[in-house]
Amino acid sequence: MKLDIAFALNKGIVVALLAAMNSVVKNTARPEAIRFNITVPADEVAFFEEQISGFFQQPVFEWRVRPFHPPQFLKDYVSGKFEPMSDTRRVSRHMQYARMFLQEIFEDVTKVLYLDADVVVLGDVAELFDTVTFTPDRYFAAVPHFYPAIFQFGNPFKAIKEILAFKQSFNSGVLFTDYTYWNEETDRIFHHYLDWDAECKYGMLNRGDETLLNVMFKNYIQLDKSWNRCGYGNMRLIAWFLKKDLKDINVIHWSGGHHKPWKNRQIVYGQIWRQYAAPDPTYIVS
Repeated sequence: MKLDIAFALNKGIVVALLAAMNSVVKNTARPEAIRFNITVPADEVAFFEEQISGFFQQPVFEWRVRPFHPPQFLKDYVSGKFEPMSDTRRVSRHMQYARMFLQEIFEDVTKVLYLDADVVVLGDVAELFDTVTFTPDRYFAAVPHFYPAIFQFGNPFKAIKEILAFKQSFNSGVLFTDYTYWNEETDRIFHHYLDWDAECKYGMLNRGDETLLNVMFKNYIQLDKSWNRCGYGNMRLIAWFLKKDLKDINVIHWSGGHHKPWKNRQIVYGQIWRQYAAPDPTYIVS
């Protein structure tokens, strides 16, 4: 069985991708079963192929890089919601939504573990593939975290039915799904929430793609919290408060928006990230 791992990103964080891939490979008993599915902007495919082949010169695993061509409706939505933006930021926004199209980009994938690039994986990903069972009614899994549903929406009064339907929010940096079950109904729901946000002048889905995924998949399978220990990119006091014993962590996730381990050495678990990162010190700034 293939252990399909997916990433969607642009070249600004390639150093994070390499470290994340390395951590996955180093911590599984079945590296030869891993297949990395990496989607990037169309004009960056060659760059990523060069970087990955340079870092992993004789890999036992499979990897492939394919372009994401955002459809016009997504371009229109991102433009309406986030403009004004720089060209780089616009591309980055498009890539945040690329995971919604992985079934089209990699047509042979079924079960896929999607990871944000700002992670290191300390657990064996095969555990998820071996133990999580999907069905036509429940084909999406994530790690619940404490984030009140009311804060997901720009207008809680208009979103009251959505809020009441929530069980518990999840962070979207680690997602596990089976694209076999993504169908016309999934696509209808996807478009429904994009249209709803647009009708509300793009002010309803507060956290962008994360809120979108939360409202699409309210009845998700809850993974053990160890598979997405997140928040370590927050302000240092918060990040230190969130620290756990490493035996209780399968994925370290530097979410939070303030600090990343490739930009700052003084960061929670930064020494662990550097164990998997490229040795070139120019990747790390003080």
